[in-house]
Amino acid sequence: MTDSTPPSPPTIPQDSGLSRPDLSDDLPPVQPPSAGFIIQLFVVPGLIVLAVVAVWALFGQIAAGEQDWRNLVEELQSPNNHIRKRAMYGLAQVLDQDRRRGDQGQQLATNQQIATVLSDQLTRELKTGSNSDETVAIQQYLTRAIGLLDVPSVTLPPLRASLQPKLDIEIRKSGVASIAMIAGRHFEKGTPLDDSETVDALIELSADPTPLMRQTAAFALGLFKSSKSDQQLHVLLENADWKTCVNAAIALARQGNHDGLAVFKRALTEKPPTKPEEQIEHFMVLTNSLKAIAMLGPKMSDADKSEFRELLKPLVSDHAEVRIRVDAQNALLSLK
Repeated sequence: MTDSTPPSPPTIPQDSGLSRPDLSDDLPPVQPPSAGFIIQLFVVPGLIVLAVVAVWALFGQIAAGEQDWRNLVEELQSPNNHIRKRAMYGLAQVLDQDRRRGDQGQQLATNQQIATVLSDQLTRELKTGSNSDETVAIQQYLTRAIGLLDVPSVTLPPLRASLQPKLDIEIRKSGVASIAMIAGRHFEKGTPLDDSETVDALIELSADPTPLMRQTAAFALGLFKSSKSDQQLHVLLENADWKTCVNAAIALARQGNHDGLAVFKRALTEKPPTKPEEQIEHFMVLTNSLKAIAMLGPKMSDADKSEFRELLKPLVSDHAEVRIRVDAQNALLSLK
């Protein structure tokens, strides 16, 4: 994708009680910090995109009055289940409020004590072995909240544990999405994480029988500085699932690697689908592929530049979507 602006990242858990109540109606949407990172440069499966919106909508409600994070941390360790859950949700709200304040906030995202308490709580919840609706909702919420924190040494271990095949798929989706959010923020800053254990967990996830898990694993692998992740991304270029291939190609492009060009050529020439839900995914594949081409364009061989020029010209002049025409034009300019 062309502009060099780095792209950015996850059905948020429902609250407590005997069943899983729907919180989404009570919570207004809020702009996620760095959502452009994931959506602009990576092909994120449609379900994950919807999940991102839901997560930020949930974290977006700020309780009336200030909540003291220290009290919430203390309550999170209460033996009373209701107090503990109330503190968990309250702490997530405080984290979001602090993040939105930017430099004026307390920078709670890097607070070691908060990271430790939330991570320990997720570890305990995962060890219960329960798959009840309430337990799954709490585990989902915790994985999302931990994704707001920037203390990788503390938060990545429980998030790796949340990827276990035996767990509910919603928890696993939450876990890999939060790993990607954490790694993505570091990648944006030019300090990509080098965490071999997390890379190994993502490599294992990239062989999961569920396509969605493979797709998100490919996305996340591209955010780590690792020769092992690079090797696995090359393997995923040949995956049977098309969106996994595209995610792998774009992840490599982010690192300046041209080995996914064949995937982009296919993306530019694929016939648009007729089903509405497939049209959305096709649009995402095309726009993100165009941005990757624009990023790689100046370093392509003359032969590749020539071939891509011919593929881009029809999109510039004839495509029905303005966004596609603009992105195709930017990609074309990068090839001159």
